[in-house]
Amino acid sequence: MNAQSPVGSIARAHAVLDAMSTLPDGCTFTEIMARTDFSRTTTHRVLSSLQDVHYVYQDPETRRYHMGSALAQLARRSNQSDLAALCGRSVRRLADESGDTVFLSAPEGVASVCVMRGLGNFPIRTLTLDAGDRSPIGVGATGQALLASMPENAREAALKVNENWMVEYNFTPDLARDCVADFHTRGYALNPSLVIPGMSAVALPVLGAEGRAVVAVGIGAINERMQAGRIEDVLLPLLRREVDVLRARFETLDAEGLL
Repeated sequence: MNAQSPVGSIARAHAVLDAMSTLPDGCTFTEIMARTDFSRTTTHRVLSSLQDVHYVYQDPETRRYHMGSALAQLARRSNQSDLAALCGRSVRRLADESGDTVFLSAPEGVASVCVMRGLGNFPIRTLTLDAGDRSPIGVGATGQALLASMPENAREAALKVNENWMVEYNFTPDLARDCVADFHTRGYALNPSLVIPGMSAVALPVLGAEGRAVVAVGIGAINERMQAGRIEDVLLPLLRREVDVLRARFETLDAEGLL
């Protein structure tokens, strides 16, 4: 194998995936050949390799090729890594200054995905989520903040889809609606031991263009550290400061078309 072979293989795989990305309903073998200008043999070899790693799959009924779940997972991890890099300093500052556990979550369809977790120095830690964990949007403080920031029609659609999933968290769509109403009254999300007894959390969304929530950042601790006075006087000022920092950063990126 010469030195150029790996690069050539990667370039050909990229060309096939790029061609497929323009046809979201799937594409035929012939369409991929036409869009890449590859020979039949090369097209078949590249598609076979992509199918082996689940980046591409073929519908057995229509025989059309589609992008696979492994490619979607790779894209999700990349996006989460970007968000963690962008928000990492804010998460660490919050953890250091509060002493508690800080969660950064991002919306992904009807799910809330924990992108990053920061640990404070208080010895009793709230480890309810770790990076990569997924839960129904609306569950937990960051999930509540994300749900409350959604347009009503999208929010109701998410609750309908998530109804059975929420049962796993001892949660219901009606309870989620109550939390949304509470968010709009308080101005922040509060999870008072709704998911795990003895553990509470508060959270705020970070809004990007057109009011869309890019992430939500929350602080969780044992109930003894989540009394109203500490929430209002200590935790919320810290959260609001970092939300302002992140919002400005996202606005800059959005203006440059990078978000």
